[in-house]
This record gives sequence, structure tokens and C-alpha cells, in this order.
Amino acid sequence: MKKTLITLTIFIAFSCKSQIIPQNNAYVEIPNNAYIKDTENFLNNFVGTWHYQKGNEQFSITLLKVLHKDYGSYYNDIIIGEYKYIDSNGTTIVNTLSDINIPSIHHNISGAKSLIRLEYPKCPECNVGEYRIKSFFYDPERKYQNLAIVFRSISATQIKIKLYTEGVSTTTGPNAIDEMRVPAGEYILNKI
Repeated sequence: MKKTLITLTIFIAFSCKSQIIPQNNAYVEIPNNAYIKDTENFLNNFVGTWHYQKGNEQFSITLLKVLHKDYGSYYNDIIIGEYKYIDSNGTTIVNTLSDINIPSIHHNISGAKSLIRLEYPKCPECNVGEYRIKSFFYDPERKYQNLAIVFRSISATQIKIKLYTEGVSTTTGPNAIDEMRVPAGEYILNKI
């Protein structure tokens, strides 16, 4: 009887746990309370401060890893971040870097959807089996824009990002500007 009770207790304890889905294998239907977990610690490749510079133009991003982010019906390990962009004239266009340590539900870079090489935006130079991470990218002055950023790990000290408009912006009036303040395109950033 004692062994049966112990076995039943262990079974119930494991049954109540959420189903863990590896981050790079999250192409399945996600059951309620599932946990999309960074089992390979792939997101660690992007944690840190990264910098791009071409002449006066500069783009800096700081990224952190957040574990077990609650999305209501499931949980996900994600990256969050903030950024600074200085245009080719040396003018600071946007700077949210100081917001990185503010505990918040919303950061200007947030999410971690795994992409394989043939998913949009396609990555013909990616190896078979290599995956990238897609996140939301927000402009704090133009929240109506639907922007995305894709991260690709090149090495321990270098990442490649692709910044683009995803879908149609939901402009909020006739004077709403649809042009991105950080230019769309690909950037290679070095870890600092």
C-alpha cells in the first residue's frame, strides 16, 4: 500500500507539470500551459550589448534573456531589448537603452520565435538545421507600425540582424508617418 501511494504521488506530481517544448521545435500545436523552453540555451548567443557603425550612423542594441514569460495560455523563454539609433548626420533618432532594466511587460524588442532557413525572411546563407530568432521591434513614437527583427548568430562576438516591416501598419490618422525611423535592412553588429 505504501509503495502504491508513493507511486501515485509521483505520477500526480509529474502529470501536473506543463509540457516542455524545445524552443527550436515549437512548430507544433501548443497545448495549454505548455512551456516553450530554451533547452539548448540558444538565446544566450544574443544576450549582451551589440553595436553597428558605418561612418556617423550607429545602431546599438542591448538584449536580455527572460525565462518562463507568461503569455496567458503558455509560457516561453524570450529575449527582450532596447536600442539606440544615430543617423548618418550624427543625430540621435531614438534611444531607449536606459529602459532595459525597468521591469515591464513591454520592451521595444520582445519575443523569440524560431525560424528555419526557408521561413520568411528567407536565409539562403543559413545552414540546414540552423535557426534564427524573430522578435517584435517597436518604435516608441510610432507604435502603430508593425515591425520585426530577426537575429542570426554569426559567432560569439557577432550577430546579423534583419529589420523590416511586417504586414500593414495600423496608422492612427491622416498625419501618421509610415516611414521607419531606424532604416529597414540588414546590419552586422559586434558585441561590446
